[in-house]
Amino acid sequence: MNESVQEKPRLVSAGQGFSVLKTVEYKGRFLYSKYNPAKAIEAYIDKMQVLSGTLVILCSPLLWYGIEKLKSLLPKNCEIIALENDENLFELAMQNNSANIPLFRLTEGEKIDSLIRNICKAGSIKRALKIDFSAGVSFSKEKFDFTVNAISEIIATFWKNRITLVKFGRLFSKNFLRNIARLEHSKTLEDEANTVSKPLLVLGAGEGLDSLPYSTFSPNDFFIIAVDAALSPLVSRNIMPDAVVTMESQVAIEKAFLGAKNKNILLFADLCARPEATKILSGNIIWFATKYADGNFFDNLKNEKIIKNFIEPMGSVGLAATYIALKLRRTSSVPVFVAGLDFSYSIGTTHAKGTMALKQRFINSGRLMPIENYDAAFSMAAQTVISKSGKKICSTKILLQYAQQFCMMFKNERNIFDCSSTGINLGIPQSSLFTTKENMRKEKCKSNKNVSNFCEKEKKKLEELKSLLSDGEKSPFRKNLHKEISLSEQIKKIAEEREYLFLHFPDGYVFKMEQSFLKRIRAETDFFIKQLEIAIRENKPL
Repeated sequence: MNESVQEKPRLVSAGQGFSVLKTVEYKGRFLYSKYNPAKAIEAYIDKMQVLSGTLVILCSPLLWYGIEKLKSLLPKNCEIIALENDENLFELAMQNNSANIPLFRLTEGEKIDSLIRNICKAGSIKRALKIDFSAGVSFSKEKFDFTVNAISEIIATFWKNRITLVKFGRLFSKNFLRNIARLEHSKTLEDEANTVSKPLLVLGAGEGLDSLPYSTFSPNDFFIIAVDAALSPLVSRNIMPDAVVTMESQVAIEKAFLGAKNKNILLFADLCARPEATKILSGNIIWFATKYADGNFFDNLKNEKIIKNFIEPMGSVGLAATYIALKLRRTSSVPVFVAGLDFSYSIGTTHAKGTMALKQRFINSGRLMPIENYDAAFSMAAQTVISKSGKKICSTKILLQYAQQFCMMFKNERNIFDCSSTGINLGIPQSSLFTTKENMRKEKCKSNKNVSNFCEKEKKKLEELKSLLSDGEKSPFRKNLHKEISLSEQIKKIAEEREYLFLHFPDGYVFKMEQSFLKRIRAETDFFIKQLEIAIRENKPL
C-alpha cells in the first residue's frame, strides 16, 4: 500500500529507433501512446475549431505535447490555463512547462477563481473550452469536470452581470446617488444588527405564503420581515409585518406597496432601490448597500466610512430578506423561519394570492387570457422539478439558481427553518412556526452618518471633470497644475474612480482614455450632477 502511495511517474522512451519522445507510465498504465505520444493530441488540435475569446483549459498537461501547435492555431483574444489534480503529475508538468502556461492544482480553488475573474475583467474571454492533454485526467475525471464547469459559470455570470449593468447600470447608479444622501438622517443594517430577540419570520411572495396557519398563529409572536411583493397580500389579511425589504430599482415595484401607503412599517432598502418606492411607507428606513459592480468608487466609499460594508449581489429579494433576518437576530439561538420562498410555481399560478402579479393577471383577464397563468408553466424557460413534498412543480433556470444560492449561503447557519410545505428544498430543516418562542427585545441604536460633505464633494469632482473634458487646458481647474500633473492624468484620476459614469456602457468594463469614451462620460456628468443636486436639495434639514 505504501509502495503505491510513493509511486512516481516514470518516463519511458516511445516508439522505435531514434525517437526522442517519451511517454509516461504511472499507476500501472501509460498516459500517452507507447509508440507516438504526441500524435493523438496533435491530431485533435488540428481538428479543433476555437472561437476568438476562448479560455482554453488544459487538463493534466504532463509533458505538454501539442502546446506549440495549439498556441499557433489559436485566434486572437484567447487565453490558456492548465489544471492538474495528482501531486506527482503536477510536479512533472511544472518541470516541463517551458511555455510558462499558468498551472494550478484543482485544490487551489481561490487562486483559480481570482485569475478567472481578472481575465474576465479584460473583457475578451466569453467562453471556456476543456482539452484533455493526457490520460492523467482519468484519475480524477469528476473533479476536472466540476472545476471546468465552475470556471464556465464564472465566465457566464460575468457576462450576465455585464448585460444587467448595460441595461440597468445607469439606473442603479442614479438611484444609488439619490439615496446615498439620505444616509445622514437614517440608519444602516449594521446599526440594527443583533437587536431582535424574538423569533423572526421571513415571508416571500410564493405559494407557500398561502399555506401559513393564519387562523391559529399570532403575528405578535414573531418579528415579521416581508419581501416587498408579499406586503399587499399580508395587509389584505390584516397582518402588518414589522419590516419590508425592497431592492427593485424600476418603477413597477411601487405597485407592490398599494394598500400600505403611510403605514408605519420599517423598510430595509437597498441603496439601488427606486427612491420614490422608499417614500411610500411612513416607518423608518434602514439602508443596506449591494456592490453591484467592482471599482474604486465603491472602495473609496468604504475607505471614507460613508458605507461600512457592502453585501454581495444576491439577485433575489428573498435571499436578501433572509440575510437581513440573520443579521438582526440577537444571537444564533434566536430562530429564523422562512415561508413563501418557493423559487417555483404550480401550473396556472406563479405567486401567492393577493400579490400584484395575480391582481394584474385578474385585471388583464378576458376570453383570450384566462385568470390562470398557464403561460408561465408551458413557456420555453419553464422546467419540471420535484418539490420538497415530492410533487412535480415548475421552475426556471434563474429560480433554480436562487434556490441553489440560498442553500449555499444558509445551510450552515444555526436555527434557521423552512416552515413552508411548498416549493424547492432549500437545504435547511423544516419545522413548525411554534418550535421556539421567546420574548422580543429590541435595542434602538442611534448613530448619524454625515454624508452631506461627501455629496457636495462628489458634485464638485463631477463639475471639475466636466470642465476638464469641455475646456481642456483652459479649464480653471488646470491653474498651477501644468507641471505637476498632465491633463490626461487629471481626467483619468477623477473618472477612473467613479465607475458609475461608465459601467453601463457596452464597453464599460474598464476605463478608457479614448475620445469617444470620454465624450460619453462628459454627457453623463450633466446627468449625475443633476441627481446629486436633487439628492442634496431633498435631504437638507428643514
